[in-house]
Amino acid sequence: MAWEIYEFLDSRGERMIVRWVRKARIQKKARILLDQKLDLLKEHGPELPPELLSPGPIDGGHIYKLKVRGPVMPRPLLCKGPFLMDAEYTLLQGAIERGDVLPPGDVVKAEENRQVLILDRERRLPYDGCR
Repeated sequence: MAWEIYEFLDSRGERMIVRWVRKARIQKKARILLDQKLDLLKEHGPELPPELLSPGPIDGGHIYKLKVRGPVMPRPLLCKGPFLMDAEYTLLQGAIERGDVLPPGDVVKAEENRQVLILDRERRLPYDGCR
C-alpha cells in the first residue's frame, strides 16, 4: 500500500520543507537524497529500515526523523497522520543533526506544527519535492 506524504504550511501558506531547504542552504545532492528517501517512505511506509527512519517517535511523542546522510545531516521531522494514521505522513519541520543531536527547539516546533495541523486540516499540501 502506498502512503501519502504531505507538507505542513506555515502561517503565510509557504511549504515548511521547501522553506527550510532554501533557508538552510541544503545542497542539491542532499535535496535529491531527501526526495529519494521520501519516495521510499511513500512506497514502504513505516517498514523502512531504521537507518532511514527513526524506529520510533522521538522522546515517546509523535515526531519521527527521516535520516539523510551527507556532509550535513538533514533531518526532516514528520509525524504519522495525523488524520489517517495508517496511510499518511506529514512533514512538519526541518532540522540539522550534529553529533547525533537534534536542536531541541526543532522537535518542539514540529510538535507545535502538528497541533496546529490537527486544528486546521488546510495547513498542509501533498509533498511535491524540493529539488
